[in-house]
Amino acid sequence: MSKPRLVAALAALAACAACFVTAESLPIGLLPQIAASMHTSLALTGLLVTIYALIVVVVTVPLSHALRALRRRTLLSATAATLALGCLGSVLAPDYGLLLAARALTACGQALFWAVGPVQAARLVRPERRGQAVTAVFAGSAAGLVIGLPLGTAIGHLAGWRPAFATLGGAALVLLVVLLLALPVNEPLAAVASRERPAGRSRYRSVLAATCLAVSAYFAAYTYANPLLVRVAGLPRASVAPVLLAVGFASTLGLGFGGVLYGRHPRHAGALAVALMALALLGLFATGAQPLAAIACLALLGLGQSLMTVANQLAVMEHGPTNGTAWYSTVYNVGIASGPLLGALALATGGLRDASLLGALVALSALAVLALPAGRLSETPGSP
Repeated sequence: MSKPRLVAALAALAACAACFVTAESLPIGLLPQIAASMHTSLALTGLLVTIYALIVVVVTVPLSHALRALRRRTLLSATAATLALGCLGSVLAPDYGLLLAARALTACGQALFWAVGPVQAARLVRPERRGQAVTAVFAGSAAGLVIGLPLGTAIGHLAGWRPAFATLGGAALVLLVVLLLALPVNEPLAAVASRERPAGRSRYRSVLAATCLAVSAYFAAYTYANPLLVRVAGLPRASVAPVLLAVGFASTLGLGFGGVLYGRHPRHAGALAVALMALALLGLFATGAQPLAAIACLALLGLGQSLMTVANQLAVMEHGPTNGTAWYSTVYNVGIASGPLLGALALATGGLRDASLLGALVALSALAVLALPAGRLSETPGSP
């Protein structure tokens, strides 16, 4: 395989990851616009993110098993096509039910992508470079939150939420062509075996549990960042996209330093990141009515979340089995699904700032899990 073709294939896989994460989280940045268009409440509209993530969690294993006889090039091309169709369905959806159906289709494509994409990236390169190739795919997923969400939000604020999804669908069509041209014809997915590495299993389980809780805490507050900035902090609606972009830059710093933090403090890196998230969420609850304080707390939250993502991913790679990254993706999506639901509960019983308080309590519980001594989490047969 030529170097330009290899680079194009890896770039397309990373871009697919970015587009899927953007598609999953885009309603966060456009929550009021979608709610107004669909004539639904903010809480119900926020469930577009929750249900999407739940579908990813539920269908990943059975879908990949059912399609295991197909070649990975075919499967990955199908995921890009599904993303394009799902975005088109979102653009054309006249009501909430059809919008939810279009997002369900996109979620199935994302589930299949994460079952196949990292495996394909590893198979494209020599064994000593497989870690870098897989990391590139996950870097794409981070770029979805850092770049894709703020950019989609900006497009949505300028032209409407439907053009934002149309732009994402157009990008998916381009990626479909690149994948078809760049990916080699490989053996079926079933030909790839997974080997277990029995090391640090209790620590691995602690990291998975803490990741689920921390991601849930993040999305409990961040899902409703748009209305909080406008209704509580008093910022003009036009400033939301720049604020989310600033949060994205803070998250970029976390992605850059997460590996360094883990390298220097492998045992405590994840806990330090989660503690930063809890501090930011408590600050958002206490000072969210002050515009500058709200922006600073959101930036700190983004920094902590990206530090946690990188540090815990490296911990999973070190302590978990070879399929640990797949489980990491699964629990991450459980957190994404449960976070907006927790935020919606806070909205129903209190207000927008209460979502941050509830998120802080969940983050503190994640911190407590990471503080458990090794071996406290039970090891049950059949668990990851």
